[in-house]
Amino acid sequence: MCLQKIFVFILVTLIPFFVAAEGFDSQNKFEIAGAITIKNVVDFDRALKSNSQLDGIILSNSFGAADNGVEIVKEFKKRIDERKLNIYMKGYCASACANIFLLGYKRVMLANPSGKPSMLLLHPVRKVSPENINGVGQIQVFFTDKINQEISDRSEGKITIELLNRMYDADDGSGGIFILRDANSEGKYVLFSKSIAKRIRATPISQSTPEDLGIMVAE
Repeated sequence: MCLQKIFVFILVTLIPFFVAAEGFDSQNKFEIAGAITIKNVVDFDRALKSNSQLDGIILSNSFGAADNGVEIVKEFKKRIDERKLNIYMKGYCASACANIFLLGYKRVMLANPSGKPSMLLLHPVRKVSPENINGVGQIQVFFTDKINQEISDRSEGKITIELLNRMYDADDGSGGIFILRDANSEGKYVLFSKSIAKRIRATPISQSTPEDLGIMVAE
């Protein structure tokens, strides 16, 4: 099962209870939709030249980086740190997308315009061959631990290393830690599955809400 089909399955099955949230101003935000590439970094730099007031990035329905995920996360982290950028997401945001989101100075989960859940998927950085569509590959522990520490630090410890380390239990790129904008049918926001591709159900692993993890929620 390819990652696109996996996320369709997730979005259909993890039905949330929708709740009211504060409004969102999209002015002076740079939006990236779909796979994140080095070209997005270049385009962001160009956008800054034409609008020095840019203060945030919106990530929309992204499975992560098309290639060179570690390098892309590093490049966006530089710009986030230099300009103290806030990062917003809507829809699904997995892998490198989730890492970039959680490195924002403010991290804001927006409602999915389609009415389906907005969610993050966190899993280890893997070295995966292009033909392997399910994301099974050698885990890059050094890079994963480094990014996880940066994510925990940015959240001021609200996202603990203990929680993030659960991602190592995933069997492939379809599994890992899911953080939902809105509670699922059990009233939970933080779930884990070893592999959605293998249809292993995502189950709660924390009582935390997004706000408990230092993540804001807005419409």
